[in-house]
Amino acid sequence: MIKDNVAEFESGYSFYVNPLLSSGHTQTAYTALNKFENSNHVHYKREIIQIEDKRYTLPNGEQLKYDQWQGESTVAIDYAMTTPYKSDGNHLKYRPSSQKEDLPPRTEFKNPDEELIGVDANQDKPLLIVLHGLSGGSYEAYIRAVLEKIIGPPYDFDAIVLNSRGCAHHTITSPQLYNGLWTNDLRYLMNEFVSKKWPQKRIYLMGFSLGGAILANYLGQEGADAPAMIKGACMFGTPWDFPDGAHHLRESILGHNVYSPTMCNNLLKLLNGHGKLEENEFIKQYRDDPSKYNLKFLRDFDEYFTSRLFGLNSADEYYRLASPVQRLLRVRVPVLIVSSKDDPVVGSRSLPYSETKLNPYVTMVTTSVGGHLGWFKWNGERWYVEPICKFFKVLDQFDADGGSITQKNLPIDISKSWKHDRLVNGMLT
Repeated sequence: MIKDNVAEFESGYSFYVNPLLSSGHTQTAYTALNKFENSNHVHYKREIIQIEDKRYTLPNGEQLKYDQWQGESTVAIDYAMTTPYKSDGNHLKYRPSSQKEDLPPRTEFKNPDEELIGVDANQDKPLLIVLHGLSGGSYEAYIRAVLEKIIGPPYDFDAIVLNSRGCAHHTITSPQLYNGLWTNDLRYLMNEFVSKKWPQKRIYLMGFSLGGAILANYLGQEGADAPAMIKGACMFGTPWDFPDGAHHLRESILGHNVYSPTMCNNLLKLLNGHGKLEENEFIKQYRDDPSKYNLKFLRDFDEYFTSRLFGLNSADEYYRLASPVQRLLRVRVPVLIVSSKDDPVVGSRSLPYSETKLNPYVTMVTTSVGGHLGWFKWNGERWYVEPICKFFKVLDQFDADGGSITQKNLPIDISKSWKHDRLVNGMLT
């Protein structure tokens, strides 16, 4: 399908980059330093979703809660609005009492009585759900560039962005952050919101960086039991092997002295900006006396907070468990992976070449230049925008259902060989 319809993702394709942005570091610096306020003006309507105190059912019949906070948690989803767009001067009357910050640019609160999807003449429009990178949000330029194009002709998708807890100026309402292994907010959105509100929608998912890891982990956890309405997914600049990514950051001068400290500071701002988090003992101890904590690098934050907030022992344990590469073989919806070999943040030596070869549902595209979520062409536009829109449009028309994929084409089911944390091959009967 890609070979015949999306030439930009075919082997041997090339695009011209700006000579001043000819390395992974310059590509990454350009996307980090430039907020692109004069381009890709996507307008959003925000809806706050309450995570109800309820359970979902695993394939084996076991039931698990979506989280432990008994209905306190909320997440913010932002609907991308088509043009012409009419601003609502009274949108602040829909602002929830929990909201502490002003919303990002071009974002307004949604009227709870207003339906934004499925009410126009074309109710058969597919829906794209987007997950952002670490401490990012719907306002990120790498997301807006895609949404501006895909919600208009000739693609005509509906689109929403799922903002992780506390991101995009959403106020946290329960004592919990998020991480690369926290897939339940996406699971709740799919199970309890999207599938019930728009049961006939064809759903496509797109994740950037950490959002790609969350998406890959979710699809791998769901495996063959993923909601049938999910027709495809794409991940950009995803860290596939977290331990290797941590080593990669420490080995690079810029990674150790710029990227890692920057990511740590961004997470500390998130942690310090939400009073509800003080109900967690680890965060309260930190706020009582920050001088006891040596928090400079991303790994420091993950050691003190990310791991412990989720009942894990250390950053290393979190990294091993969160690596999406170990779940990629279980994915059973069409997935496209786009990564740059010069990505200075997540690296490229642990890209899932083997898993891509073994799983016929997964295709990977690598570029020689692009940095981390950059891919800027000579004119400053992002290379991936047009081809990913074409990819989703063609996939939607193709409506891939596995086609000729049979059990013989799939990776072996290692649950017959690995159980109870030990090898049991041939010993289960």
